Amino acid sequence: MKGTVVIRALLVASLGLALTAAPARADIDDHWTDAWATALHRSSAATPPPVYQDQTIRMVVPMRGSGNAVRVQLSNAHGDQPVTFGAATVALRDSGAALADGTLKQVTFSGATSVTVPAGQVVHSDPVRLHVTEGQDLAVSIYLPSATGPATWHRSAVQTNYVSGPGDHTVDPDGGSFPATVRSWIFLDAVAVTRGPTPGTLVAVGDSITDGSGTAVDGFERWPDYLAARFAAKPGRHPAVVNAGIGGNSVLADTAQDGQSLLNRMERDVLAREGLTHVILLEGVNDLRNRATADELIAAYREIIARVHARGAKIYGGTITPFTGGSAHTPAAEAHRQAVNAWIATSGEFDGVVDFADAVADPADPQSLNPAYDRGDHLHPNAAGFAAMAAAVDLSLFR
Repeated sequence: MKGTVVIRALLVASLGLALTAAPARADIDDHWTDAWATALHRSSAATPPPVYQDQTIRMVVPMRGSGNAVRVQLSNAHGDQPVTFGAATVALRDSGAALADGTLKQVTFSGATSVTVPAGQVVHSDPVRLHVTEGQDLAVSIYLPSATGPATWHRSAVQTNYVSGPGDHTVDPDGGSFPATVRSWIFLDAVAVTRGPTPGTLVAVGDSITDGSGTAVDGFERWPDYLAARFAAKPGRHPAVVNAGIGGNSVLADTAQDGQSLLNRMERDVLAREGLTHVILLEGVNDLRNRATADELIAAYREIIARVHARGAKIYGGTITPFTGGSAHTPAAEAHRQAVNAWIATSGEFDGVVDFADAVADPADPQSLNPAYDRGDHLHPNAAGFAAMAAAVDLSLFR
């Protein structure tokens, strides 16, 4: 083992990489803001489930905030056994799986370069001194030395991430050691920033319509992506937009494939986000498709509102988008959708309203998606529809 460490150190030196450890430092600000995050769930229902052993995964994180230090959160929240992270690094991404020169940093956990996380737990890294700017891609590499069991993951990242052959390739500067790709987030829960201009975190929470089902891989066409771009185009400080959508997810019901209900995942995926200041809630269409009633959804929304307010954040209600002609649409489901949307718009219980339904409805038939925004299944908007949804968000709500 000692010889392996020496060889690895010599390799780093010969490549001219600026690899440095970053133990916790008292002079780094304790005010952290999540500048990227996802919503993780179980993978045991996948065929086959993703299991890793003696492999490195390099994931590319589009940063939605800026800072002079970062902190990584890894999660084994949905695993069935302890998982060892044998090494981890962060760096700015050049292209593909290649890293930008001079940016590679070792990640440590309470000063150690490896950590074992029990099933059901998460771990924060120590602060890493690295300047990141909103819009940059951060590469997070994790080495998994022993069999992980079914990985805690976010199934549909709609983004290319990279998987190595055997061995620890966390310090490899180019993509040559990563012959395979995966379009999921694996064990990576969030990246927080500090000592920068990002004042807080806005969590967009929902189902596949927030997760970006059907959008182009690496296209960043989800409505939260378009919202982040709107913020970035305006001068002044604004929150980092992070996406907590899960395709197929429901407000009320757990599923093996699509994660715990929103009620059950709220603490982990929304309330625990570093620097949380705002939430946009758009979820409920899958509940309606499974015969939930307006009263059931409204009761759940009231609980969610109370929990967000108790956290000291604001929450904006998004009206449920039309799905006439889509799978499991019925006249009864449509009546409940309209009742829910009327309550969202008029009850005053949310801190504000985003009328997503109106943004993508067919002007000639408001119970249906605008054909120009329909991906083809009469349920999911296309990229133009997601852009229209983001345009419906009043940015002044976040001053």
